[in-house]
Amino acid sequence: MPGLISSLFSRGKSVNLEELKKVFEKFKQILSSNNNILEHISDLEDKLSGEYIFDINYLKQTIGRISEEIESVIKNLNYISHNNYQELYTRRNEILTQLENILNSFFTPAADVNTIKYDEVTPYMTESTGGKNANLGEIRNYLKIDTPDGIIVTTHAYYKFIEYNNLWSAIEKKYQNVCSDDKKESVKLYDDAIENLFANSELPEELEKSIMRGITDLLNTRGTINFAVRSSAYGEDDERLSYAGQFESYLNCKTEDICSAYKRVVASRFKYNVMSYGNENSFDKAVLPMAVGIQELIESETAGVIYTVDPSGACPDCLLISAGYGLGTSVVAGTINADYYKVSRLDPDHIQERIIGKKDTKIVTDESGGIKSISIGDELKVKACLSNNQIIELAETALILDRYFKRPLDIEWCFDRTGKLFILQCRPLHIPRKAGIEAGDLKSILSGKKVILYKKGQIAQRGIAAGRVSFVKEDDDPLMFPPGGIAVTKYTTPRLSRIIRRAKAIITDVGSSTGHMATVAREFGVPMIVGAENATELLCDGDEITVDAEENVIYEGIIKELLVYETEAEDVFRELREYKMLRQLLRKIAPLMLIDPKSPKFTAKNCMTYHDILRFSHEKAMLELVNLNMSSGRFKAIKTKNLRLTIPLGLSIIDLGDGLHGDMSGSTIESVEQIRSIPMKAILEGLLEPGVWSTEPIQLGIGDLLSSITRYSLSEKNAEYTGQNLAVISEKYTNLSLRLGYHFNVIDTYVSDNINDNYVYFRFVGGVTETERRNLRAVLLKEILEKMNFIVTITGDLVVARLKKWESDQILLILKHIGKLIGFSRQLDTQMESNESVEKYLKEFYNNL
Repeated sequence: MPGLISSLFSRGKSVNLEELKKVFEKFKQILSSNNNILEHISDLEDKLSGEYIFDINYLKQTIGRISEEIESVIKNLNYISHNNYQELYTRRNEILTQLENILNSFFTPAADVNTIKYDEVTPYMTESTGGKNANLGEIRNYLKIDTPDGIIVTTHAYYKFIEYNNLWSAIEKKYQNVCSDDKKESVKLYDDAIENLFANSELPEELEKSIMRGITDLLNTRGTINFAVRSSAYGEDDERLSYAGQFESYLNCKTEDICSAYKRVVASRFKYNVMSYGNENSFDKAVLPMAVGIQELIESETAGVIYTVDPSGACPDCLLISAGYGLGTSVVAGTINADYYKVSRLDPDHIQERIIGKKDTKIVTDESGGIKSISIGDELKVKACLSNNQIIELAETALILDRYFKRPLDIEWCFDRTGKLFILQCRPLHIPRKAGIEAGDLKSILSGKKVILYKKGQIAQRGIAAGRVSFVKEDDDPLMFPPGGIAVTKYTTPRLSRIIRRAKAIITDVGSSTGHMATVAREFGVPMIVGAENATELLCDGDEITVDAEENVIYEGIIKELLVYETEAEDVFRELREYKMLRQLLRKIAPLMLIDPKSPKFTAKNCMTYHDILRFSHEKAMLELVNLNMSSGRFKAIKTKNLRLTIPLGLSIIDLGDGLHGDMSGSTIESVEQIRSIPMKAILEGLLEPGVWSTEPIQLGIGDLLSSITRYSLSEKNAEYTGQNLAVISEKYTNLSLRLGYHFNVIDTYVSDNINDNYVYFRFVGGVTETERRNLRAVLLKEILEKMNFIVTITGDLVVARLKKWESDQILLILKHIGKLIGFSRQLDTQMESNESVEKYLKEFYNNL
């Protein structure tokens, strides 16, 4: 279905200037909405830093404004394209419904839900799932790190179970009896009584059915498996009382034992140690409601614990790994001489210390159910149970989690018998706050450090990181990026977001804090500075640096005191309900899935977020304007003006408004000085530079002549690249179509003070020579354009180049170079003889800039 511009400008139907102006006005409205939406997203993401207070009303108002702007974008795009993208309305409404569900359900979580699959867990379900289960759901569903499959029996089910059996009063009565005695024998009698009380209780019928449905679904999916039944009480990782190790877990449960294991885990909430640990709060029904995870038991080859920060403080830039053979219970309980590894947080490849314990036994599953301890063969007792690669993988994964959750973590993990890593549990690591480095002392320390970059660019994500510089390009394999490296790149691009999981920090010469890469950096908590201008010149690959994205300073070397100061900073805002809600809302708004406009998946139907809709609409609106001048006979109803130039270009001008100076009532523009259009002036400046426009006759062989005759006939037949040399301009916009002999150029560009508006689209095709020469010129153009930081594709002699989101002065310089390139390459296909010609003229072009 043709777009509006295509239909307006089809053969036999001309368009008047007012219609053309209205099309361009709709395009400007898309740009305006684009900026407003990106600013709203950036404002929401700023709130993730914890420096700003916000409430539910702020979230509702901001989501409402973004949704209205998205609707405006879709409406304007459909006007420009003659309703070619109606599907976008459907996608917008579906996303809006998801956002409203988050807003409406956040404070009334799953009131009637007994079980939830881990695949369905979201961060704001903490009250229903408990903190540990919510963390596992986020790790599994968002970070895409492997965790065991399974279901969660909710806190709602816990309340229902307790009340169904009238257990509250019975528990309190038994506890009062033991409190009056407080003897070891009485404590034992109390705990035994609690076990019997729960063992003799019954699950409500609908709860038992819900659990068994979930288990049956798992068995149908996973085959014959056994289960781990683990506690996840809501509030057990409270800053004051962590309840670490207070609750029961049961491993290797068979299907028929699941319900019994569930009751025993809930019973552990009321054991004497737990009740006395919580003191007077123990009988508050709102305290420690018990959610329970029922997971597939991973048959582990090795397992253990990671602390992402050394809790002793002896090595603040280290993480600690304890490991043993078999299941991890003996490592967690400290009942074996586990292997011990100390790994650098700055460089996970650097294993600083290893102590190999003598491991006499390991915990394994028992065929009859439960677990047992068995002896380890002599050859394995003093052998390291982890390879270097496994240690590095563990360290890299732990640092991803540490950075994402923005706090030190206590992580239980295992490698299964195929060597696959699973995260079994992830909880905050509570480290007693010491008398750390004071701000004044830190200032004194930093005053003696060499500063490489100071207050250059913008902070896109706050934080502090240190490591080695690693230069990256758009097409680099993300798996080749060194984990823990500081990514340094010329400009931001969505494709580089693939390395963010592995990077400690990101620095770019060019870019916007509202771009996609910055959005991903904020989501993963990776410190990022954009628009630092010359970081790629001042930094060298392999340099050790410290990035202070709190103060926007980059230091030479590793400054451990700064890293310690960052680690000790208290960060409690992430536990706030509004904060968790905001993260969930942003996941429907900010991520960009549609990255490559050339991909067959770049469709309206595949827009999964508001940012996708925005990117898709901007791209399609821009292409509508790009294709403005591709056929002849379109502008008969519009009065054009001829621009007098010192070269034989024969250029006509259509002014959409403010593209020319003064009263231009005549039919001729006498000089370039009368052009007001900023991008048009830059192009002409390059095109008219002395020596750019060659007037020497070209030499053609018989093959070239035959090729040119054939191409001339085809181009006239298809009318694809015919028509007058025409520029449609406004103060900030230019669409320039040039037919120069047998080759054709299209430049579509918008230049403003807002970096998010700015783009250049360049298209070149054609030539008078045979195919091989034309293709070599296309390769040359690609090499030249890529050095200007364009994203370029070539198909035969067709060259298409895109560049977006650069500052206006940089865009104008590039447009000047494009003007030079048009003149430089005009007849160059006749000189292209081999690949050596490409290298020769590449050097010649850049030597003359």
